[in-house]
Amino acid sequence: MEGTVLMESLNKGQNFKDPELGLETLLMSDPMLREKKFLKSVLSILEERSQDRNSIVRQMAVRGLGNLVYGAPEKVKKHKKFLLGLLIGALHDIFSSEVIGESMKALAKVLKELKEKDIGSSFKDLTQQIRTYFDDEDDALRSMAFVLFGILARLTKRKWKTYFADQVKRSWVTLLLHLQDPNPEISMECRATFHLCLPFLELKRLRSAINEHLGGTAELKPEELQVDICRHLAKENAELLEKLYQTTITYFYSSWEEIRAVAANLAGIILEHTDRQRMEWLDLEYLLMSLQVLQKDPSPTVQLVATEIISDICSGRVIGE
Repeated sequence: MEGTVLMESLNKGQNFKDPELGLETLLMSDPMLREKKFLKSVLSILEERSQDRNSIVRQMAVRGLGNLVYGAPEKVKKHKKFLLGLLIGALHDIFSSEVIGESMKALAKVLKELKEKDIGSSFKDLTQQIRTYFDDEDDALRSMAFVLFGILARLTKRKWKTYFADQVKRSWVTLLLHLQDPNPEISMECRATFHLCLPFLELKRLRSAINEHLGGTAELKPEELQVDICRHLAKENAELLEKLYQTTITYFYSSWEEIRAVAANLAGIILEHTDRQRMEWLDLEYLLMSLQVLQKDPSPTVQLVATEIISDICSGRVIGE
């Protein structure tokens, strides 16, 4: 009887259009979900609702899928392919950031119940899609993207280790810059994720240098961390230093003034800790032009950083022979 009521409520879309009512409680607590025949029907309805034209309905359906972890945790692995398929699909929702955010929250719940082998071929799409939100202007999406990337770092053991290591190498400069994210809470999430990703950098000495700054609970000093990284790379890995520089200057055009200032300052640190002979890849003319643009930035902080670096370049205090 209870199962019939549950199914009728879902089929009628009861409370699906109210984010605060109905569905979340149903899926967290209804014991009928543990019965195979009811769970299968509920999942089928949620799948249908996740494609609804109404974004609130899609959002609630995705929330319901995530809350399966509370309602029937032992069923998560059994339906992992189904759940991951729908939730990763929701990350691509082009009409609603709320649906994307709900999907991220649901994925965080589901992934904590799974192991690396459970994710299967979805791992690549999931990892790549998460990375696209690292620089999103929506604080909630940016924060959850860092959280999810950290969860994947914990999950990754063998099968996807090489692939995830490559994704970390593509992302570590972004993580480094967002340690000074304009939102302090996100900078803390980023710090935790960066720490979890360190083993995948596969550079022992660099990992040690970074770990000294990120480990523990002491207040992070981002500029000291950047100096240590650049000093190390200048001596040990010129190729990685070049990649650090090339990625850094793309953030001169970030929508956040804090990140533009951090990127400009990091470019200056890179220049300060290497010499011209080791920087054959440096297009000094382009760098100066980019810094001159930043001198006209709306932010006085960005203007000041850019002016100081231009002065250092022109006086020969950086990129010496």
